[in-house]
Amino acid sequence: MVSVAAKCRICNNTSPAEQFKLSHEYKQMVCHNCFTGKTKNLQEREKVKRMETPIKPPGWDAEDEYLAKVAKQKSMENKSYFKKIPGSDHVKCTCQNCKFEFKYDPLKNIPRACPYCNGEIPRLRMFTWS
Repeated sequence: MVSVAAKCRICNNTSPAEQFKLSHEYKQMVCHNCFTGKTKNLQEREKVKRMETPIKPPGWDAEDEYLAKVAKQKSMENKSYFKKIPGSDHVKCTCQNCKFEFKYDPLKNIPRACPYCNGEIPRLRMFTWS
């Protein structure tokens, strides 16, 4: 038996006609998602996302977009991923990918990757042993 696909007038999605129900809220036949309120939740989430995106000033172009992206990357690079552990040669390393903290030996370069996600460990530059 082949079911007939119908288009919902609220969300414009197609679904089998057998799943349509009469909604008292919309006063018409709607799909299962609209009947249970899932469509309304999705629309509210999209509305919040649209409001969260920053409004760019007039004259904002590709060059400004590039500069903002580079500035963000530079600030991420300047973050310290290493902290000295007092009384030992080891340092506490924070993984860039998963934010997992683990001990790292900079003299032997052990471990070579993050023990949790196998992500790269950044090079240990400009670290003083004082």
